[in-house]
Amino acid sequence: MDRVEKAGDNHVERVAALEEYLTLARAHEGETWFDVGAWSEDLADSYLALGRVDDAVATIGNATRWGYADGAEMLCELAEKLMRSGHEPQARSLWQQARAGYPDDVWIYVQAGIEYSDMGDHAEALDWLTAGLELALRTGDPESALEQLRLFHASCLSALGRSPTTFRSRRPRGSTGERQEAR
Repeated sequence: MDRVEKAGDNHVERVAALEEYLTLARAHEGETWFDVGAWSEDLADSYLALGRVDDAVATIGNATRWGYADGAEMLCELAEKLMRSGHEPQARSLWQQARAGYPDDVWIYVQAGIEYSDMGDHAEALDWLTAGLELALRTGDPESALEQLRLFHASCLSALGRSPTTFRSRRPRGSTGERQEAR
């Protein structure tokens, strides 16, 4: 990692060193001292700094597929960076990949909803937030995301000129058949 540290903010040198380190790590897959997840994130950030968006997406996609890091978190972090730097189409594919690979991770829905709302696409944000609300209500909200989901859901409804109403889960909760509400 000395070469990466020496490269500092020189992303061309960082990319060269990190690509070499990752090639070495893949050649020695069973060894535990390689931090492939962190190196992959660092490489993706350097690719982004150089405008190599597709390479950044491929790097994170590979790292998550190969099990080198918490896939949902890596995918969402890169999707957020892409959204904030004007690369929504590439971010969209990462959000979809995260949703498909980790459908029970409510934070994917929260993060995607917030990002789409921040960029002014309230209809898309509402789709993500509604799915997140349904998931949180269906699972009893073990991640304590319900309050955030409610807040952003209401905000998106308001931005779309729709009145915030009581959100009801489409599925009964528990054995009593009760429906849990989110306001």
